[in-house]
This record gives sequence, C-alpha cells and structure tokens, in this order.
Amino acid sequence: MVTEVVFLLLFVASDSLAQQVTTPDGPIRGTTEETFEGKSYYAYYSIPYAKPPIGSRRFLVSEPIDPWTIVHDGSQEKQVWCYQLYQDSDLENEDCLLLNVFTPQNPNVTSQNYPVMINIHGGGYISGSGLVTSGGYPKYLVQQDVIFVSFNYRLGVFGFLSTNDSVIPGNAGLSDQILALKWIQKNIASFGGDPNKVTILGQSAGGSSVGYLIQSPQASGLFSAAIMESGNALVPWGYQRHAKEYSFKTGSFVDSHFDSNSDSQALLNLLQSVDAKKIDVAALNFANWVSSQPDAIGNVQIRQGFYFAPVVDAASVNPIVPENQYGAIRDGRINKVPILLGICSEEGLMSVDQYLDYYLQGYDRNSSWLVPQNMHIEDKNLWSEVGGFIKQEYLSNSSFMDNKLEAIKFFTEQDFAKSMTKNAELQSQHTDVYFYEFSYTGSMTGDHPTYPGSGNVSHVGEYGYIFNWAPPSHYPENDQLVSRRMIRLWTNFAKYHTPTPTADDLLQNLSWPKVQVGSFNYVNIGDYDNTDFVVVQGTKPKAARMAFWDSLYEKYAVEPLDTY
Repeated sequence: MVTEVVFLLLFVASDSLAQQVTTPDGPIRGTTEETFEGKSYYAYYSIPYAKPPIGSRRFLVSEPIDPWTIVHDGSQEKQVWCYQLYQDSDLENEDCLLLNVFTPQNPNVTSQNYPVMINIHGGGYISGSGLVTSGGYPKYLVQQDVIFVSFNYRLGVFGFLSTNDSVIPGNAGLSDQILALKWIQKNIASFGGDPNKVTILGQSAGGSSVGYLIQSPQASGLFSAAIMESGNALVPWGYQRHAKEYSFKTGSFVDSHFDSNSDSQALLNLLQSVDAKKIDVAALNFANWVSSQPDAIGNVQIRQGFYFAPVVDAASVNPIVPENQYGAIRDGRINKVPILLGICSEEGLMSVDQYLDYYLQGYDRNSSWLVPQNMHIEDKNLWSEVGGFIKQEYLSNSSFMDNKLEAIKFFTEQDFAKSMTKNAELQSQHTDVYFYEFSYTGSMTGDHPTYPGSGNVSHVGEYGYIFNWAPPSHYPENDQLVSRRMIRLWTNFAKYHTPTPTADDLLQNLSWPKVQVGSFNYVNIGDYDNTDFVVVQGTKPKAARMAFWDSLYEKYAVEPLDTY
C-alpha cells in the first residue's frame, strides 16, 4: 500500500513537472486537456503580460511585466474581464492584461517549432475578452498542430480615451495588443512555438485591430501573416474623429464640476485620481447622453464610429497609428505581410433588432443621415444631395420601412463590404491578399437575427466554424464538413501563408486565387445550404453596389480619407 501511494505521488509530481515550462519571464505551470477527438494538448492560463494599468499607468501605453521567480499557476483560467461599457459584472477588473497559450505537445519534449495563431477578440472595442468562452475556444485549432493564443486588452474608455495630444494620445488598447505580441516573441519558443511564424487574426473589432497592427510601425516584425474577419482598419465604425470632445465630456460625467475648458493634463489628473468604477459609470452615462441627442441616428456608432475607438495618435512620442489609415494602406506604408480577409453575405442582419424601425424611420425622414462621415462632406446642400443618391440607389421611390430587405443590404455594404473590399484592393498592390465571402447557412453560426426573404449568414457567421465549444458530433454532417474546411484553410494560411498550398481532397482541390491589381478575385465559401467552394474571378462580391459606392467616393469624398 505504501509503495502504491509513493508511486502515485511520484507520478503526480512527474506529470506536474511535465506541464511546467520555464520562459524568459519566469516559470509557468499548466495543465493537460483533450480535444474533442481525444488528443492531448497543454494549456497555460491567465499569464500576466503587462504591469497592471492602474493609477499613474491608467490610459497610457502598457508596460512589460517584470520577470518572476515563483511558479505562476496557469492550470486554471481566471475569470477576469477588462472593463466593458455596457456590462456591470464582478468579473471586470483593471488588472486584466492576461493571456492564454495552448500548445499541441509537451513543450519540454517537443522539437517542433509550431506556427502560432494569436486571436484578437471582437466586441466593438467595448466588450469581449480572451477567455476561452469568448476569445476563442482552442480545441479545434490545436488539433491541426498550431499553437493558439488568446488575450485580454483594455476596452472602452480605459482602452481608447484620447485627448488627441501627447497627454492621453489614445490607443492604449492597441498598445496592449502590441505588448502581447512582444511577449509572444520573447517567450513562445519555450512553448514549442516559432516566433518567426506568427499569424494574428481577429473578427469584427478584432479584425479592425489586426488592420491597425498591419499599419503600425510599433508592430513591425511581431507577426508574419494576418487574418481579418468582418473588420479592418478602414471600417467606418472602427475609428473616432471626435475623441477629444468625447473625452472631456466623459470627464464632466465623472465630476460635474470639472471644467470642460481645462487642459488635457487636468483631465488626466482627474481620471487617474478616482475609482475605476466611477469612470466606468461615467462612460456609460456619456454613451447614453450621445445616443439621446437629436442627431443620434446620423451618428449611430456602427456607421460613424464607436465612441471609444482607435485614433491617429501622431502627437504621441511613439505613435501606434501615425497617419490616416487609407493613405498608409494605399501607399504601402504598412507591415507588408500576406493577408486573408473577408465578409459574411448578410453582415447587416445584426442590425435587425428592436431598434430597427427607429433607425429606418429616421433615414426615411432625413436621407442625409445615410451619408458616411468619412466622406468629409461639409456643405449641407451637397450632403443632402448625396444622401438622396444613396436612398435612390437602394430604394428607387420606396422607403426603408417598406423595404427592409434593402435596409439589410445597405447595412451590409455600407458598414462592412465596401471597406473590406477596398482594403483588399489597396493592399494587393503591396502584399499577397486572399479574399472570401462566407455564404454557408448552418447551425454552427450560432444565434443571430433573421428576416424573411434574406439570407441568414450574419456578422462573423464564420466564427463558429473555427472556434466552437461543442463537439462536432452536435452538428449536422454538412456543418462538420464546412468546419473542417474552414479550419484547414485558416491553419494552412498560418503554416504556409496561403490557404491552399497543395491540392487537397477535403478542399475540393481548390486553388485560391489572389486579389490582383485590376482584377478582384475571391472565393465564395458555401452557398446557403450548399457546401461547395465557388471561385469568382475579375469582380468584387456585391459588384454592382461596390461600384456604386466607389463612384460616390470618387466624385464627392473630400481627401485625405481615413476610413472608407
């Protein structure tokens, strides 16, 4: 009996040591988990990659974590979110800059240099996290012999407050993302990863973040490929032109006696002196105030810019976004890495909610509210005229209230498709670009709004086919097939920087064409209930409408453009 106990203790100790890695930053204990097919992988949870962004570090560029000597217990995930604008949860904490690493083999015995896929979660820059339940479930990907990483970054007022000067330059959340990438470069070899083969990927605001990192000189050399799902640096909602005004207004909600004519340092002093919860509440009150203004429909966030979002921070000592995105991508002042990006066929379904009629009635009353602010039209008569052109294109002589299918198309094309296709078109002058439209309707998409007569592939509908917390057996065979194909394509891109390096029966021997200058090529993934790939050459998705928007910008937009 004694011998058996001793043997058991030795086994447990040996297994614990096998799960422990020693990184340049310090020792980390992990745990062993299994994929849905019973393959073991190693998980390392809630690793701190930055000093807590509290006190004098609040709102500013994140700072690297100091190395540690005591073993970090990463065997269980800490349920920690960065503060979220529309949440009130005990999970919210300023000390939230944590990451997870999942590796397919024991790091202490493998001789592999696995490609690394780092997921940047979405959530409109105001919500979401790197927790496995929202930042990406690893079980599907690690089975394909890649290392997967997810992480938290600061959101909302804490991540994207900006006074448009050197005091609070903004983009603190992007600085967190860059620091996480630097941590990976420094430490990932200890987990069996290849720091020279790092792919960053993101959906929605995560995809927009990826776009900003492609542009940022601060992220140079930190990744070798990028995937953007339903988001990029040109989306109209992923950029804030009124950051200084919004920041000082938020300050007035923190302290009603705060003078909005004060300087930026006074604002920073105020906001660094109060409890985080007070700032969180003030940011929510500010957002509710903006949405109550008479022109709120014309300033709806998804079309004109989230209240707290990335900015051009040229006044910073080390700018993250030193210039307007459009010009940087067009002229090749970017990190020149291959990209894979795309849209879902009915992105605008996400706008079908209890507020739909409110917005459509507003657009029917005032067509100038349809005009994107990124066209920079200041003449009110011209603004109204362009709004009329947009309304005529989508409705002829009808109204949005009488034609909600066209409203869904407007939301899809204005909020997502035109910027995604333009990004691909511009960047194809400088790097390899692969574009997709995801059109397969299946149950792994998850819950989303539907509308009679419309297709049903809503915003980030492809996400559930790559990251899913349910076993494949829970889904119909066609869904499983599409999921296997998506995972193969995405991990191929991480490994080989092309989604189809060789002929592959699973992928129907697809040869994915690049977007070429003067010839927009893409792959349609599925067609509602059809699982087949369709290669489309020489034309954009939603070609007629993309041509309409391109002509509108060419004729009426005032340069320099920032988003599109």
